Amino acid sequence: MEWITLLAILVVGYYIIKKSQAKVKEKCFSIFSLIFLILAMPLWNDKLFDAVINISVFLPFVLGIFGIIWGSFGIKGNVRLSLIGLNVFAFAFYLIIFLMGTIGFQEP
Repeated sequence: MEWITLLAILVVGYYIIKKSQAKVKEKCFSIFSLIFLILAMPLWNDKLFDAVINISVFLPFVLGIFGIIWGSFGIKGNVRLSLIGLNVFAFAFYLIIFLMGTIGFQEP
């Protein structure tokens, strides 16, 4: 079920980006920001998130920062606001998880 939701978000996001009246460069930045959002969000699928974490624990931070930067160069308007907002949400969510895992579960 998670893959259907992920696929629906990707298809709808791609359709909205592709149909917008913007430059090709802005469309590419928005698509890359959407891809970084999918990779950085730990809510989608445990296997995908485990694959990202197995590469590096700090990789979701890097993906979140790249998603925010590339989203700021993307399509203007509601698409830009949505991409930046969702990337900031994913970054903050992973920051909370990271801090709980590193600081919260230490041995006394």
